[in-house]
Amino acid sequence: MAERERIVVRQKELRRLHVIRKIEEGVLSNAETAEIVSLSERQIRG
Repeated sequence: MAERERIVVRQKELRRLHVIRKIEEGVLSNAETAEIVSLSERQIRG
């Protein structure tokens, strides 16, 4: 039987992942995303 790895993430990281998925789906703009995760638009564009 294969071992399962446990990944621990903080709530903040989980929220950012959710927001990134919304960007990929086209639901959020870069500006909206930047405001939600408290980063600049430039940081979002990467």
